[in-house]
Amino acid sequence: MIADDPGEPEGDHASLEGDRDPPRSLAVLAEGDGWIVVAKPPGLLVHRGPLSRHAPAALQVLRDQLGQLVYPLHRLDRQASGCLAFALSAEEAGRWQTGFADAEKLYLALVRGYFRWDGVVDVTNPMKDDQGILKDARSEVWCLGRGHSPRSSLLAVRPHTGRFHQVRRHVRDLGHPILGDHNHGDTRVNRAWREERGLQRMALHCLSMRLRRDDGHELAATCPLFEDQAELFAALPFWDEALKAEPRLGQPPLPWPAWTREAWS
Repeated sequence: MIADDPGEPEGDHASLEGDRDPPRSLAVLAEGDGWIVVAKPPGLLVHRGPLSRHAPAALQVLRDQLGQLVYPLHRLDRQASGCLAFALSAEEAGRWQTGFADAEKLYLALVRGYFRWDGVVDVTNPMKDDQGILKDARSEVWCLGRGHSPRSSLLAVRPHTGRFHQVRRHVRDLGHPILGDHNHGDTRVNRAWREERGLQRMALHCLSMRLRRDDGHELAATCPLFEDQAELFAALPFWDEALKAEPRLGQPPLPWPAWTREAWS
């Protein structure tokens, strides 16, 4: 996905408004020749749209942070957090985009219910594109931890295709919607988690990504949890089980920047 707007200021009015904004920046997870991966906080758009022309967006924030145009290589839902990769030129974007569907991305999803499967579950339910045409879709799902009180599970999801909302829809198809997911989740359960356990947003995080091009160049990064999820997950009775299964969960959490919290609220 190469955005139509690679980070250009959107008119004089938007540029003047940006000059008055407090400095904003994104944590850099990894960088290499022509690419960079940052930690996207929850509540931050990847890029602006017709209904969000003045909302903070990672594209513009990183452009201003680096002082150059940047090109997002993939999508990440506004409510979600984690690894977000950019190319630093249109040429590099084209090179990385060619193989980005084959990138090894690993997502964490806290879901409703006790996950009943052991081992890796291969989910192959097809999905409709924006033209209503069914497309192949595949995700591998396995459990890092699960419990009965509250009935919930922490899943690892590795998508092998890049369909819209693929991770969210595939775990829902297994009967385990992501907690806090307003589109594909359980409204009643989401409300209970918000009121009783402080769940503030969709419990989805892109933990890591890795992509190797044919010319040998590699892009790789891991993103720690943000503080809201780290606190929520650490209170779960199966947290130690999850840490044993995926030690990277124990990295020090990242702060949730106030300016993205404000945009989210």
